[in-house]
Amino acid sequence: MSTVNVKDALELIREVPDFPKPGIIFQDITPLLAHSEAFALV
Repeated sequence: MSTVNVKDALELIREVPDFPKPGIIFQDITPLLAHSEAFALV
């Protein structure tokens, strides 16, 4: 069993610059949702 800490979990959140408009940084949490152990921490 692997252990995941909060830092590891937050690194799963992907930043997409200039989406949906210039100057906005969209934070995609889909990878975090897919990782149940990491999602349980946040």
